[in-house]
Amino acid sequence: MERKIQPKVVCGSWLSDHSCANAMLIRKRQTYDFIDINRLLLVAFLLLNCPLAVAAQIATTLDAINFSTLSGNRVRIELKLSDPVTEPVSFSMHNPARIALDFPGVRLNLVKKTHPINIGLTRSVTAVESADRTRVVIKLVRLVPYKIDTSGQSLYITIGESGSTGRIYLPEQADRSRIEDVVFEPGAEGEARVHVVFSDPPSYIDARSENNRIMIEFHNTALPARLDRILDVTDFATPIRTIETLPWGKHTRMIINTTGHYEYLTYQTNKLQTVDVKRGK
Repeated sequence: MERKIQPKVVCGSWLSDHSCANAMLIRKRQTYDFIDINRLLLVAFLLLNCPLAVAAQIATTLDAINFSTLSGNRVRIELKLSDPVTEPVSFSMHNPARIALDFPGVRLNLVKKTHPINIGLTRSVTAVESADRTRVVIKLVRLVPYKIDTSGQSLYITIGESGSTGRIYLPEQADRSRIEDVVFEPGAEGEARVHVVFSDPPSYIDARSENNRIMIEFHNTALPARLDRILDVTDFATPIRTIETLPWGKHTRMIINTTGHYEYLTYQTNKLQTVDVKRGK
């Protein structure tokens, strides 16, 4: 028996013009369907990620740090932000001499984070970003009065200023602050946090580490008799063993005794001073 060979289907050959047109239409529809799916995926991606992009654009950023020299070896530092600025939370430390300014909700947009100054009593200015804020730290030879002014999107810190405008911060204040409470807070991963609550923010704070102790002096700050004590927190298995608070002349001293290698960070928010302690690497 003779076997019939089926012809190969090729447009313009065995397939009629009408059949060829239908085959081409099917291919076009498949191509359009593939394009439509890609478009839908792209739209979905943009809808999911646009809120994050918009939030990043809305966040206020610190865009520039500039400084200039004034008469008497004074220094004026300008912090330029993307939006009008309000006066930040600030505090000072005596040893080592530092001025710190906290900007909640502000992100960094700087190419260079540290600017050496080395004029008069001002050594440098550094900006660092954490999860929810930006901190600007001014290193000094010793603590001196400083003034903070705001103008539009700029904030100015004048070191060694005693003029008549802006808010002037002095190393010592006439009215004494008072410690209202000392709270120990253990963390879930072996870290610890000590909160010090004030009636008013202290004039400045001297914090340093000596061997296995963190020494903090709250200048011009009174301590009630009920808080003149030693807290033993060894049972919580954190780097902190004891927390001692005691009067020190017209100041208050806190001694945090630790064990093992540790790292610490202290910062102030209005009437609350916080000391974070975690195990070192």
